This record gives sequence, structure tokens and C-alpha cells, in this order.
Amino acid sequence: MDIKVFKDKVFIKAEKEGFKEYEIYYSKSDKLNIQVYNQEVDKYSVCNTLGVSFRGIFNGKMGYSYTETLDDISVDMLIESAKESAIIIESEYEEYIYGIKENYIEFNTFNTELSLISTDEKINLALSLEKEAKEKSDKVTNIGYCAVNTEEHEYGIMNSKGIDVLHKTNYIFGAVSPVVTDEGRKYDGISYRVDKNFYKIDAKTIAEEAVKEALACIGAAPVKSGSYRVVLKNEVAAALLMTFSGAFSAENVQKGLSLLKNKLGEKVAAASINIIDNPHIYNGLASAPFDAEGVATSKKHIVKDGRLLTYLHNLKTAAKDGIKSTGNASKASYGSTISISPSNFYFENGEKSFDEIVRIVGEGLLITDLAGMHSGADPVTGDFSLAAKGFIIKAGEITNPVEQITIAGNFLKMLELIELIGNDFKFTLNNSSGYFGSPSLVISSISIAGE
Repeated sequence: MDIKVFKDKVFIKAEKEGFKEYEIYYSKSDKLNIQVYNQEVDKYSVCNTLGVSFRGIFNGKMGYSYTETLDDISVDMLIESAKESAIIIESEYEEYIYGIKENYIEFNTFNTELSLISTDEKINLALSLEKEAKEKSDKVTNIGYCAVNTEEHEYGIMNSKGIDVLHKTNYIFGAVSPVVTDEGRKYDGISYRVDKNFYKIDAKTIAEEAVKEALACIGAAPVKSGSYRVVLKNEVAAALLMTFSGAFSAENVQKGLSLLKNKLGEKVAAASINIIDNPHIYNGLASAPFDAEGVATSKKHIVKDGRLLTYLHNLKTAAKDGIKSTGNASKASYGSTISISPSNFYFENGEKSFDEIVRIVGEGLLITDLAGMHSGADPVTGDFSLAAKGFIIKAGEITNPVEQITIAGNFLKMLELIELIGNDFKFTLNNSSGYFGSPSLVISSISIAGE
């Protein structure tokens, strides 16, 4: 059944059953995953999903339901399930359906040319990534991971208050992780690209970066425990921002689950630090003109010159604080309830090149990889203790590789100790909670546990 026809039937039924306000959220995605090994396709999967969620006000409470089938039986099921949900759910928040028709920014994040790239071309790209990596060095003895993925995603919101909007986006991802062997020890590296342009996923460049990273790790050893001046490589800084991004959620603040509670308007970072949420970046994987409630999105400073200017809000948290939503309502999937997440969320770029900040640091450590984010970081307190890899910085040069160390500290304290910002901005891989980016950051002092 066509989504518009399905919507009309659901709305007629909802009105008949006593719902005062109601809404449909429509989501469709098409994913292709290609993995290769030894110049053969090792894994090939296509995943097509279609889902519709319904929510509505019944007896003064919001009820939720969802379906993956668009037929007459599903119409009845959605309404009955939402009624049951409204009766059962107890919430301190007042929820409502958004009905202000805004002037949404017009921008296209769907590349039609990418959607026309054939499967054979994508397979050949994956094979080229593996081939190029193996040819870069005779020390490359295996390829741990080599993949090309594409995704097309669209979602729309239609409600009883006149909101009727649709957004569509797509992207391609290419990555390779070579394994090198030296004196019986194995080391790996990885490089990847995410883009909307198929031809910007350059196999030679990606392979060269990955092999270079693996070779640079040869001979890695721990350093002595102590406090070090540290350069967090761009992807590492972005990963930390992602890990603690929940602290900026107004819902977590209101529930007392955020380290930023009662810090609105206060200095929470070094004066040079700006943290931005920008949903209007063409290549941003979380870009959209409206959020999951139909509220228009906008670029905004979350932290400006070190001061916390706003939390991220959806309609219900904004109503509780008596302010306007920031347009950060989100749904992890069509079947989930409304929550909050950033869009394209990042530390603003600085002025110093990566080489410059390494020279300025002089003596310290460069951290290039962190592990254990899920178990070693507490998003409520901001404390973290994470396994790390990197390099010694000596006399302003990157020297010996380092492994088997642990980096420990507190995210809020770390923000205050940022003393230099690079201009090597990069987004890390996206997840359901947003798309995160950062340049390299210099932390004046941080605890390292080693030998």
C-alpha cells in the first residue's frame, strides 16, 4: 500500500477511536555491504527496511506503536497498540504533536549519481582497496577487513496538524585494514572514507594511509607511567566527543544524568573551544532540514569561547524548561520513541597545522587510537580510563610507537586543559547518536599508565 494511502486510513481510524492529535513517522533504507578477502567477495548482503511508527494523544497521554507492513490489518493494529501504550505509560513530561509550519532550509543531501553506480563497480572498488594495500609493502601479510558499503535512507513525518515533510540522503563508505608482520609480531592499521561521491573513494590513497599506519606501529612498547602533555589525533578527539555527547542532552540534564547539569552559561572548556551542532552540512551524515518531530533544524553553538550556551532539546524537554526546541529530536529507528541526539556535532577547527602543534608540544605523547569506550568511560561523571596507542613526541618530532598504555582523566577537566587546536578537522564514523568530528587537540596534562 502506498504510504499516503496508508496514512489517510490510519488518520481516519485514529480520529474515530478518539485520538486528539496524531502522527506518522515513515522510514525506508536500502543498504549494501560488500566485503572481500583474497580478491574474492567474502560477504555480500543487501538489507532493505521499511517501517512506519504511529504516535498520538489518547486521554491526555502519548501512545506509540509501529509496523513493518502497510495494509488494512496494520492500520487497526497501530491504533489499538497506541491506545494500550497510552494507558500504560507514565511520564513526567507533557508530550504533544508539532504543528508549526516552518520555512525549512532547502538543501539536497541525496546524490543521484551515486545511486546509479552499479554493484559491479562497487565490488571492483573493494577489490582494488585490498589489492592496493597488499602491494604497498611486502610486510603486509594479511587483510583484516576490506569493505565497501552504501546506504540510501529516507524518512518523512505526516501529522494531523498539517506537517508533511520528507528527507532523503545517501552515502558510500570504503575501508581497508591491513596486517603487517615484523619479527613475528603483527600490527594493523586502518583507513576509510565516507562521501556522497563514489569517485572520491580513492583506493590508492586509502590503502597507502592504512599501510603507513600499520608500518608505523612496528616495535611499539609502553612508556613509563606519569602525567604527559598529549596530542589527541582528530579521530580520537571526535570519538571522545561522541562518547560524552549525551552530557549535552537536556533530557539527561533534567534527569540528573549529565555532568553538565547546572552549568548553562558557565565556562566548561578552554576559552578557545567552540562546539557546534550543524545539521546543514552537505556531506554530513546526520544532515537534515527537520528533526524527528518536524521542527526545523539550525546550526548553533553549543559551547562558544568555552561557555556552555545551550543544551540539546526536543519539544518535551524544551517545554519543561520554558524554551524553544533546538531541533534535536531523534529516533534511533522507526520503532523507537522520541529522544535527543546531536546532528553533525564537532569541535570547531583551529589554525595550527598538525605538524605545527607537534613541534610546539615538543615533548609528550600523540594518541592515535583508543579502545574500551563502552566499558571504560562513564558518560554521567565524565571519567574515563581507556586503552590507548600512539607515539612518543620528542624534540618536536613523532618518534617511537607506543602501545599497552592507559589514558585516564575526566572529559570536563580535559576540555578545560585544551591549549592548542589543529586545523586538520575530520569526521569519524557515524552511529545512531550522531556524526562527530574534531581537529587534533593538545591537552596540557593527562594521566598515562604504562610500565
